[in-house]
Amino acid sequence: MKKLVFIGICFAIATGAAAQTSGTKEEKKKEEMKDLRKDIKTKRHERKEIGKDITHVNIGEAVDERKEVRSEKKHIHKDSKRLQSQGVKHPVSKAKHQIHEQKEKAQELKEEKKNQ
Repeated sequence: MKKLVFIGICFAIATGAAAQTSGTKEEKKKEEMKDLRKDIKTKRHERKEIGKDITHVNIGEAVDERKEVRSEKKHIHKDSKRLQSQGVKHPVSKAKHQIHEQKEKAQELKEEKKNQ
């Protein structure tokens, strides 16, 4: 009888824990891709800052920013591994294409506003 009650309590706890998981797999993939795009954008921005510092001979600042770029690369690598485990093929290249599409749409909107 004790085993039956114990199994029932464990089943209730497991069911409650499973019900609290947030979102579906597709929502998780979208959120991960959004995070990956954000990481790629920040990495690109920091690389541009490094280039500016090197052209202005600010080597100390460039070294510090390079450390930040390395940490962003680690985040990108972790996110891409997580997405690959979820079934996304080539997540980094997909994210780069999505960033490019977003930039093109933003430019088109600017041009439309200028023409009006």
